[in-house]
Amino acid sequence: MDALITLLAVFSISSMLVGCKNSMPPQAPEIICGTIQGLTCPDQQYCDLGVGHCKVADAQGVCKTKPENCTREFVPVCGCDGKTYGNACEAAAAGVSIDHAGECKPAEPQACGGIAGIKCPENQICIDNPSDDCDPAQGGADCPGICKAK
Repeated sequence: MDALITLLAVFSISSMLVGCKNSMPPQAPEIICGTIQGLTCPDQQYCDLGVGHCKVADAQGVCKTKPENCTREFVPVCGCDGKTYGNACEAAAAGVSIDHAGECKPAEPQACGGIAGIKCPENQICIDNPSDDCDPAQGGADCPGICKAK
């Protein structure tokens, strides 16, 4: 008898839930951004590409609202802009997708010089790379350098 009462209760609750489905307010469709077309988001939103998709040329993202308030919890993330944020919320508030968890690593210096004569960007100068074994003072003919700010 208890099993019959339980079965009837479950049936009546599930019948009510079917009716609830139609009474829920419709959700706005997600706005697609990024892609090879460079689709942008409306004001106060940013393109969330998903973690680790920063350098994918045709990555598709979803427009999300930039949060106005974030906690002070320190769980650092590296943004697609190469800056470290205190947490994912702070990156989103800045309108930046996340490259990876943890702090950003310093960018590798650009190689320059050598036998190919590779030039540095403007406002930088090519210096001998102190971390390699090639020493132009000791006759190294093809010693690549690294670019440093002037």
